[in-house]
Amino acid sequence: MEPRISVRHEKVSEGTKEHIAEICSKLEKYYDGILDCEVIADKNKQGFTAEFIVKVPQQTLAAKGEGDNLYKAVAEAESKMEVQLKKYHDKQVAH
Repeated sequence: MEPRISVRHEKVSEGTKEHIAEICSKLEKYYDGILDCEVIADKNKQGFTAEFIVKVPQQTLAAKGEGDNLYKAVAEAESKMEVQLKKYHDKQVAH
């Protein structure tokens, strides 16, 4: 799965994009049926925001993180997405 990464109001290096893509591939550890992953990073007055939008069968999950730098924002959004994917996976296994 190749994630779509878009950045608003800021330019990021290829290394940063690779880091974000690596995080998206780690999400498959929590649920392997991920159809699509999109990451939207944005710079605003307070710092950075990162939003993960993950499509799984019959549902779309979203998680948003904020931080004073892009890496902190991505890490916060990643941890929130992990919780959602674990919960979604547990519901699928229960059925």
